[in-house]
Amino acid sequence: RSRLGSESRGGSTVSGPRPGKMAAAPSRQEALTALTSDLRELDLALREQHKQQANGAQAAKQGGGASEEKAVADAKPLVIMTLNLQYFASYPTDSEKALAKLRVALGGDNPPDVICVQEGLASRDVLKDVGFELVICSGKEGQAQSVREMVYSDAAALKACPEENHDQLLCNQLYIRKGAAWEVDEKGVERISTETLLTGGGARVEGPLAIRSMVWLKLKKPSSPAVFVMCTHITGGRFEDQYFIQQLAQERRNQIHKCVSFFRHRRPRAYSDDVGILVGDFNATERYIANGPMSGYFKFGIAGSEGVKSDAAAAGLTEPEEIEASFKEYMVSPFTALTSSRWIFAYGEEVGVTSAFGHLIDHMALSRKVPVKSTEIVFFTNQKIKDKPEDTDTIITDHNAVKVTLDI
Repeated sequence: RSRLGSESRGGSTVSGPRPGKMAAAPSRQEALTALTSDLRELDLALREQHKQQANGAQAAKQGGGASEEKAVADAKPLVIMTLNLQYFASYPTDSEKALAKLRVALGGDNPPDVICVQEGLASRDVLKDVGFELVICSGKEGQAQSVREMVYSDAAALKACPEENHDQLLCNQLYIRKGAAWEVDEKGVERISTETLLTGGGARVEGPLAIRSMVWLKLKKPSSPAVFVMCTHITGGRFEDQYFIQQLAQERRNQIHKCVSFFRHRRPRAYSDDVGILVGDFNATERYIANGPMSGYFKFGIAGSEGVKSDAAAAGLTEPEEIEASFKEYMVSPFTALTSSRWIFAYGEEVGVTSAFGHLIDHMALSRKVPVKSTEIVFFTNQKIKDKPEDTDTIITDHNAVKVTLDI
């Protein structure tokens, strides 16, 4: 405790050395006496503080029961939804029909507080008409590319969506429901992909890896820890899967690590009880099962590619089992990254499927254990599997959404 200058103690003033004069150094005994006095004052102050807290707690216990019951009744969970809009390739041309579907799907007794959008368009906002406000958009923040660039100018993909969308920015977005109990405190965007150059050959294009980003927002609510919601769409999918041998397993893994690193080391005004929620399209199921869906996709959609064969030969992979093992590593790399970082998945295969091909590829991971009250598939597409009954009469995208209710 500094003793320079003046300080008041017990109504008296103890003065420090005056300018121009050298004060005599206190003896060891004087210093110990002063320290003992300070500690005694601190002890008395703490005792008085504890006494006041105890009296307040007793009063609350006796007369605050109704207040506590009201607080419990007023407590509202956090509801998060992940939604891939497929750059509006499947969006109805009848806008009123589409909005009617969105109103029902995003309303009800338990509407989402936050919607995490992947493959949205920076130029198009359909959620504002159903009660949601855009908070952050990677396209508006300069961390996005056009639909044409993101699909590597694939003719079939471009033909499947309206021509006016081809040169629009494809982006990750975060929305908050108007009137939600949670407030947005801060927001931002991080680029998570590298400038890797993809080697062509075998009818594949050659050039830089498409840009991937993560948008985030910080939520706050009285008497609750802060929540950082992060939304991403990592490298992968049919346009990039054929390059998997070109270090893309490491690329996918590192993109997840960058999201985790933001929460651990770069999130603003961090507190130990903050909660991180990473939401996104990982273009893969959590488990890679021999002869399962991902294995079947590899054998019928990837293994026969001339480009893949060329990459395998260059990497010294000669056996089909070796090549598939490399593909498996590529597919599960985001999940190994999260589990090695001790993040926890909010749901698994029990929730259902999100892709139109019967796979769960949209995921949500938590930085620490948080009670999950409910999980729900919201049907925005139908399965492209023979004899599979329709789940919805209005298709919005080629993904289903997942809505998760968390007690925070």
